[in-house]
Amino acid sequence: MNKDVIKQIADLRILVGFLGEKNQQNWWSSSFLTPSAKAYLTPIFPRTLLQAQHRGVSAAATLVHDDVIGVGATYHLFRLPESIELELDRLFQATPADHYQAAIHDAHNALEQLQALAGAAQASQEGPMLVGDYRVDELANLVQQVAAGYLAAFQNNVRCYPFMREAA
Repeated sequence: MNKDVIKQIADLRILVGFLGEKNQQNWWSSSFLTPSAKAYLTPIFPRTLLQAQHRGVSAAATLVHDDVIGVGATYHLFRLPESIELELDRLFQATPADHYQAAIHDAHNALEQLQALAGAAQASQEGPMLVGDYRVDELANLVQQVAAGYLAAFQNNVRCYPFMREAA
């Protein structure tokens, strides 16, 4: 698996996870990426704080995405093939807890980072949004489209849930 794509997915998860939390856009009712959660979780997970935060916000976001998109032959940002999930978990375990601190300091910074991931891709749709069929060789392009979908949603105050179909 391409390490750059895994890093992009990790960045996208943290940014969308942060922007979707209840203190921001309130798409899911978690607060795993807030300073108070960090203070609470640090004594419990001193060496794996970011991994714990990622798991918490991902679980909250997965419930919402699965409810809207459904579970079956689809993938979305917070539920990807097992091989990618394992790579992401390893990455978050090895990443320092303060790595994303500047990016998720506030919604403005997070949106700027999300814009960088979206690049020139544009998407604007409310509700479930099919971005294509999941293919490993197309994953970088799919990640960019997913980022564009979330960016447009957060900027326009609508909820968008980009997903991919499992390739046959």
